[in-house]
Amino acid sequence: MGSMAVADKPHAVCIPYPAQGHINPVLKLAKLLHSKGFHITFVNTEYNHKRLLRSRGPAALAGLPDFRFDSIPDGLPPLPPPSMPPRTSPPSAYPPPKHA
Repeated sequence: MGSMAVADKPHAVCIPYPAQGHINPVLKLAKLLHSKGFHITFVNTEYNHKRLLRSRGPAALAGLPDFRFDSIPDGLPPLPPPSMPPRTSPPSAYPPPKHA
């Protein structure tokens, strides 16, 4: 299907529900459609797009012609840089239980 012009290709816009467990299956579906000749636009939230890049590496989105990734704002704070330790929960307001 390499000879098909971009204008002649069907175009699928894939927008996964932005929750854990939904992004990878929709990404697999998008790759399947792409292999069948579709032009793909994969729309993700900014937060999940950064998580996808962090988990799969920056080269994860390379080498896919006619496969476009886009992101939309989600209102969440930015991810900390990878060198920062994860944030821990604040100390409990309740003292630890005393054992007899």
